[in-house]
Amino acid sequence: MTDTSESTESHFALSADVQELQQAAERFASRELVGSERASEADGRWSTAVQDVLRGFSLGSLDLPDRLRGEGMGALAKVVLVETLAAADAGGLPAADQPGMAAGALIACPDHSLAAEISDACADGSAQCALVVPDAELSAAHRLEWAPSWPPPRWVFASEGDTLSLYDVAPQGLSEDTGALAFQASGGTSGPLDPAGLAGTWRLEEGEGFAVRGRARLWLAAVAVGVAQTAFEETVAYTTERIVFGKPVAHHQGNAFELAGAACNLHAARLAVRDAAVRFDRGDPHAGFWATQAWLEAVPAAVVVTDLGIQLLGGHGFLVDHLAEKRFREARMLGLLAGGHDLAEDDVAAQVLDVPDRMDLALAGLA
Repeated sequence: MTDTSESTESHFALSADVQELQQAAERFASRELVGSERASEADGRWSTAVQDVLRGFSLGSLDLPDRLRGEGMGALAKVVLVETLAAADAGGLPAADQPGMAAGALIACPDHSLAAEISDACADGSAQCALVVPDAELSAAHRLEWAPSWPPPRWVFASEGDTLSLYDVAPQGLSEDTGALAFQASGGTSGPLDPAGLAGTWRLEEGEGFAVRGRARLWLAAVAVGVAQTAFEETVAYTTERIVFGKPVAHHQGNAFELAGAACNLHAARLAVRDAAVRFDRGDPHAGFWATQAWLEAVPAAVVVTDLGIQLLGGHGFLVDHLAEKRFREARMLGLLAGGHDLAEDDVAAQVLDVPDRMDLALAGLA
């Protein structure tokens, strides 16, 4: 049997540059984001100072290629940075990270000059680019269900099968205020996409549409892992200090089993996210499949962890005095974006028989 320990280690190891980025982001987030979550929700945005620092981190362009004036550090660096920031406060992240979920659409867009124009506008904070994954069975008309409202969306990509469409929404705007839902520090807007604003439609190569949606789901999965990690740590801290019936809450058998299971699922989700990111960086044609699978692992894991945090806090878990309810809202909303659970499973189901079995690859030393 082929020894695959070395290739497995390199698959998940972070380079020195990514580790340095992660550590710098942790220092920044603990100083500027932690403790300001409710104030940011009340303001409906992260402060200008925070946004300026994140542009210094090249948050939005970190995984974009050179032709889009990106840093070209790859998807793994991006998911590590997103997870780190989300662990501190995910509230303003959808707005601050542009193009964010739409990065895959920009990379795949055949009109390179237009994609570069959009990338530049996202980088300087003057405009926003969003992504919608339409459900053709519900409506032939495209609609953006939610996007951050600062700055207002200028362009919206629609990814449907291997067809990529781009709408310029500046003329009619998106006037429907969604109330921001979970990500209150990002604002919120929605609305129909007027066919008159269609700026282009392209038929991509087979599988490229799945990759576009996979990158979007990978971004959401990274946020989910960050949110869940902090929720888990705070739940453990509380339940190991709170004494009930003579021993800490976490030491009661039922609670201990649930916490152990949540920890295992969270760790597995993180590995799935990073594995999928590496596959994008290596040009794996099935990266979109594994990214969607990572999303299908990470979001439910985050919902379980954040719900457990509320339950073990008791009645306090539902109050805004604690951040448990905020993290639960965020985890649930992450499962509604990029087409939601049903369209993600549809994508996976359409590809599952064509994707090589991971165990066979591992045994052959090719994973």
